[in-house]
Amino acid sequence: MKRKNTLILIGLAVLLGLSSCGGVAPGDPTATPVPSTATLIQPTVVLVDGTPQVVVEPINPTPTPDLVNPNPVRITELEYVQTGAELQIIAKLFNTLTDAILRDVQVEVLALDISGNRIAQEVRTVRYLFPRETTGLVQDFELLPGLEAYTVEVRVKEGLKDRQLRYSQPLLVDNASWVEAEDGIRLTGWINNSDPYTYTKVELNAIAYNASGKIIGGGRGMIDFVPEKDRTGISVLANIQADQEIALVEIYPWIAAQSASLEGGSWWENIEVSQWNFIVDDYQHVSGGAVLRNLTDRLLTETYYLLTVTDAADKVCLAEQGYIDLIWPEQELVFSPGILDLPVDCVAQQVDMIIVPGEFGQFQLGYDPLEAGLPVLNEGGETASVNIINNLNADVPGAVVYLVVTDASGKIVGGGSVQSGNIRANSSLTVQVPIIYLGILEEIKFEASVSIPRDVTIGP
Repeated sequence: MKRKNTLILIGLAVLLGLSSCGGVAPGDPTATPVPSTATLIQPTVVLVDGTPQVVVEPINPTPTPDLVNPNPVRITELEYVQTGAELQIIAKLFNTLTDAILRDVQVEVLALDISGNRIAQEVRTVRYLFPRETTGLVQDFELLPGLEAYTVEVRVKEGLKDRQLRYSQPLLVDNASWVEAEDGIRLTGWINNSDPYTYTKVELNAIAYNASGKIIGGGRGMIDFVPEKDRTGISVLANIQADQEIALVEIYPWIAAQSASLEGGSWWENIEVSQWNFIVDDYQHVSGGAVLRNLTDRLLTETYYLLTVTDAADKVCLAEQGYIDLIWPEQELVFSPGILDLPVDCVAQQVDMIIVPGEFGQFQLGYDPLEAGLPVLNEGGETASVNIINNLNADVPGAVVYLVVTDASGKIVGGGSVQSGNIRANSSLTVQVPIIYLGILEEIKFEASVSIPRDVTIGP
């Protein structure tokens, strides 16, 4: 079963061939499409007074307009914002058809200078545009110094019409909003998955509007897992000028070319979450953790966690995701994402956590060589010392130390985590773990676990 819990706290261009898709449409919307065949453009040669001459094409040739067949993809909005060398182009695409999914739509995004020269170009693939669906596209460019965009274009170049209609849009975002985080403006919301598949590598295109309905900026992000028949919080860092006021946010998820679908099954039961809890202190810090157990006799790699904090209006204030690289066979591991910062204007009301079990994998070591000693609270109570012992006859370049704090009843009331430095062979290293907790010092207990990152190289 799924390991989820909830906790209450205090341009318009010509379409060069959207042809009908023959055969039977696949049942899995993430099936890999057949790539289109590239068409080589031959140079144009004319005779001038009997002498062959090559016709010079413009830097940014204008496509031949199709005055008969309408483009099934309509660009309904197009804006750009340039700040110094940073250029952001934002567009909205609409499938005008009621009887076809548009698949693998190739969209070329262009920026031109005042002379019509192309100064930036990117081709994006919209893998699915469902009937009468609108989606958003956010494209960022880093221009060469001194270049300035005078106009932008979005050209829909090619794609396929799939009239089988075997599947529909499974991913929708609701309650979209924004928060002022430490790293800037973040556009947030809940992403809902109606399918019995867990989708991976879902792209997020987020757009912000002012009160007049004008696009004022946006951002582009990625969420590695969207669990089946569930919802989780999302957060996208946005590029918005300080003098702009946001009145509306829209976030559009894409099942992208790199996405995959994982069918539900017993793999959800490979990890047991025996308990978990999170707390918020007076300084808008969030921490806590969970006790996880690998119920299999295999190494689990890249277990994924999704943590969402919302206020009383179900607005997503914080959406944090990450990986636990290794959980050894039948290992019990205490886990904490560390100390997280809430936006100053968020009053946390609810925490939602999902644990997505990792895959069976291999590692260069056949056993866990590290041991975590009993944590000792340091003077001041802001950190705890943990002694890490390396039983291997080779250095371990680094590790992640997790710590959870429990009260007299065993309930988790705090936590923290930190990355260590090099742990020498057959030696130990004491690390200081930043923590927050609630409770009376005499009644709380500390427990730590240590994990090796999957990408480290073991050696002298």
